[in-house]
Amino acid sequence: MEDRRVKLADVARVAGVSRASASRALNGGYGVSAEVRRRVREVADRLGFEPHGAARALATGRASAGSRERIEIVIVDPDPQALSAKPFYGRVLTGAAQALAGHDVALELKLVPAPPSVDGDPPFGRILINMPPLPAAAYARHGRNIALGASAPGVPFVAPDNRGGGHQAAAHLVTTGRRRVGAVFGPDTPCARERQDGFLRMMAGAGLTVVSAHGDFTRATAYAAAKQLLAREPRLDAIFAACDVSAMGVLQALREAGRRVPDDVAVVGFDGSALADAADLSSIFMPAEEEAASAVQHLLDPALPPPARLPTALTVRGSS
Repeated sequence: MEDRRVKLADVARVAGVSRASASRALNGGYGVSAEVRRRVREVADRLGFEPHGAARALATGRASAGSRERIEIVIVDPDPQALSAKPFYGRVLTGAAQALAGHDVALELKLVPAPPSVDGDPPFGRILINMPPLPAAAYARHGRNIALGASAPGVPFVAPDNRGGGHQAAAHLVTTGRRRVGAVFGPDTPCARERQDGFLRMMAGAGLTVVSAHGDFTRATAYAAAKQLLAREPRLDAIFAACDVSAMGVLQALREAGRRVPDDVAVVGFDGSALADAADLSSIFMPAEEEAASAVQHLLDPALPPPARLPTALTVRGSS
């Protein structure tokens, strides 16, 4: 005999929302507005929808922790070892986990080499890292999202003051008397472009020309870029690296070239990670944990004001 009982999919279709949104509206979950919650419940009452007891337990997370609402952190990075090679990602996870303390929301990590297709049954929210503009815009139409760093128009983001940090690094090198300056900038991403812009603007204001090369925020490409810089300008007396991982490659190239740090060449990185502390590296500190926590708070409550740029600060160590 055909089962004519009204199903959740029927409620979602009539209410004009996804099945996941209908479930959240009926069970008091995160991620739906008051208007959607009201509309879904009205449709459910009108159709005579009666959720199955076991299904309700699963939807509300009472049956198992694995069925809780979840926030995905989607990292687009072609390096399969990125999580261990780039401290920034670990700091993001730490900040996000701390912000979710006390909330019945799971945290899920996805490291992918290219932007994944949009899921038809989206999670409660996503934090997008290194997501190019076009896919980020597509994601914005499927669930609640926020990017770390500027992305597509219409996609909210939280980011540090990258330009200000680049300016601080340049000002430090100029005021300490460095005049033959090189830089290993990052890939073609908003945060890397902002750091480069802040650094170059300050150097131009001081009347200095920067010899530059680009890497991809990995040690290997920064090492190759630093060797290229030294071949082009052997008398460099300072190098700015656009992240601390890149700075490790710069330091390796300088050691192999017999250049002393900081006597011959000063080095400044960007991130303020544990790498900088361990290597006695001067670095621009950016509050990655606070950045991730702010993103989570915005997902939990989109009514909050748009996240502001987070301040950066130079920590001077032995490398400069």
